[in-house]
Amino acid sequence: MRKERVRLSARIALLVAVLAAAAACSRPSVTHETGPGGPERITLGWSGDPVHTMSVTWRTAGECAGAVGQVAQVAADRSPLGPPATSPATTSRLDIGRRKVAYSHRVRFSGLAAGSSYRYRVGDAKAWSEWFGFRTASALPEPFQFIYLGDAQNEIRSKWAPSVREATREAPDARFIVHAGDLVAEGWDDSLWGEWSAAMGVAAATMPSLPTPGNHDLRRAPGDAAGRAISTVNALWRAQFTVPHDGPSDVPELADEAWFLDYQGVRVVSIDANMYTEEDFDPALKRRAAGRQLAWLDRVLGDNPNRWTVVVHHEPVYSIGNDRDNAELRAALVPIYDRHRVDLVLQGHDHAYGRTRKLAGGREVATDQPGTVYAVSVSGPKMYPLNRRFLDVMAVTRTATQMVQVVSVTGERLSYEARSITGDLVDAFELRKDTAGTTTLTDLAPYRPAAARRAAR
Repeated sequence: MRKERVRLSARIALLVAVLAAAAACSRPSVTHETGPGGPERITLGWSGDPVHTMSVTWRTAGECAGAVGQVAQVAADRSPLGPPATSPATTSRLDIGRRKVAYSHRVRFSGLAAGSSYRYRVGDAKAWSEWFGFRTASALPEPFQFIYLGDAQNEIRSKWAPSVREATREAPDARFIVHAGDLVAEGWDDSLWGEWSAAMGVAAATMPSLPTPGNHDLRRAPGDAAGRAISTVNALWRAQFTVPHDGPSDVPELADEAWFLDYQGVRVVSIDANMYTEEDFDPALKRRAAGRQLAWLDRVLGDNPNRWTVVVHHEPVYSIGNDRDNAELRAALVPIYDRHRVDLVLQGHDHAYGRTRKLAGGREVATDQPGTVYAVSVSGPKMYPLNRRFLDVMAVTRTATQMVQVVSVTGERLSYEARSITGDLVDAFELRKDTAGTTTLTDLAPYRPAAARRAAR
């Protein structure tokens, strides 16, 4: 009887071993993040030309062999125009803390047709994601919309998710989402990035995310030898997002932070503003990286064939929250923005809403004179009281309100709307640009409750 039990135990052990060997993803010796084992945290982005490429990242709990992406062009009725093409993914092991690892995958679809719709999925032969859709950019400056979100940061799953839903409800066909930093409260905490992905939901897999780093995104785990002495995002950020790799080539610390993207007549530029505001960064690194980033920014804005220019960074030039004043940042950036006639600057950090009049040299100018409009917004629930220092240059302010913004570009016109997450229209303006490159600013909408707006439809 005892021998029979031994033989039975041996057979069970053998069966378990065979099943484990046949599994799609092998399991290393360390503990893995809990999950179903298939593709998770699927996020679109770009590493290059948005007309002919699209990139996607995802992760798995186990080390999947043969991770790929499949993409197929679809017609207007969503029917496939041919069989899907398969592209191999690059895979890397990702330390997610607490003696856990995950596996990060990245694929770039290339050779896509301009202004066309596609469906895609990621995974391997054993575990696939569902099919998602995206659209490539047009090669011409055709009309489009994008979404701008300020800090998410706190209570992401429970209180930030409604901001994503409101933004995508207002602009369901938006081509991408600009995130103005502080996407999470602690950049080193993988669980918070899990919340962020869950709150984004299907939007992450269908609208490319273009983030700029906030001070919270740069935070390192307690005990990390690097501490806060360096201004660079960590591996979790790089595993989550794909941004164009066209930042300052001589400043590796700015990889995945400083970038620019040309999209249908608009140049969108991201810079890391933290190095002009965070005093406890290593002084030598700060001087070197800050100076070279400014030189790069000057070149990118100067050699710009697009009609419109939008810059995004985290800390504001004109602060509206608490008692903040980023004087070093303002001194560094305003002359460059004025010289190159930047149209719109999108910012976060201050956990309140504020939008300036048209400014040049730090002062209000006439609505038809050269100048820049600056916006600060917050999409998460953490709020600060209003800073009165720069109220004289503000056209609209709002406190204690989670906000989302939609920017629409149509040839010579750039329109901007800011709404509360309940749909109330808080701010709206329009810039019209003449052939000489000068804009005229028109304020379009004072506060209008959502109920009144919907009743007028």
